[in-house]
Amino acid sequence: MKLSIKHTESYKKFSILPMNREIRSKHVEELVESVRNMGIIRPVVACQTNVIEGEDKLYIVDGQHLATALEREGMPIPYTTIEVEDEKELIHKMGKLNNSSKSWTLIDYVNAYKFCNNNYRTLLKYKNLYNLEIIMVSSICMNRYSICTSSKSLRSGNFTISNPNAEQMCKDFSDIFLLLANVDRSIKFSFLNAFIQTYDKLDQEKVIDNLLKNLKRIKLIADLDEAKKFIRSRVFNIKS
Repeated sequence: MKLSIKHTESYKKFSILPMNREIRSKHVEELVESVRNMGIIRPVVACQTNVIEGEDKLYIVDGQHLATALEREGMPIPYTTIEVEDEKELIHKMGKLNNSSKSWTLIDYVNAYKFCNNNYRTLLKYKNLYNLEIIMVSSICMNRYSICTSSKSLRSGNFTISNPNAEQMCKDFSDIFLLLANVDRSIKFSFLNAFIQTYDKLDQEKVIDNLLKNLKRIKLIADLDEAKKFIRSRVFNIKS
């Protein structure tokens, strides 16, 4: 199918999607330099839809930095349009298109889907309240330690908080996480794994006490498998 490209110098023609990433001036400057040296090598991708504000508007789906750079240079913006049925499909296509330039991180997906899914808003609230990694919070919210499953769920737009104890668990794990400030990231995830597995019978005070007693030893363990076993047995009292 041949790509239909239009051009416009009416910069106010485009609306900014609330779920798109913020415009970074440094990236705009890089694109200005690129346009001056090589010209425009791709169009902006937009969609005409009423699913965002209830009235038809033309939104930039991919290429907002390029559009800003061209406006700064007083140049016409080349653009092509795509169709979307609803907000979820729009965000899905945004993620796919942006992954061809600078890949979306998990937090990008969360910030996008929060506009059409309350579960993502709550997830972000817990992340900000307890200063945990977004993938940690999502695993707790699903009450399932599977980084791969959590990541796929967040990216799909189908993430759901199924754990009724999610907020309290985030708070309790945050108390543990604060003590692991200078510990390797993989070790922190070993703690999360054991925490989720044992939470229904967890003695929080005992776990923190065990952690404080063994923290120096844990930091010295070089082998990850050995560290996992030590954490499970000496901190969480999990019997092999």
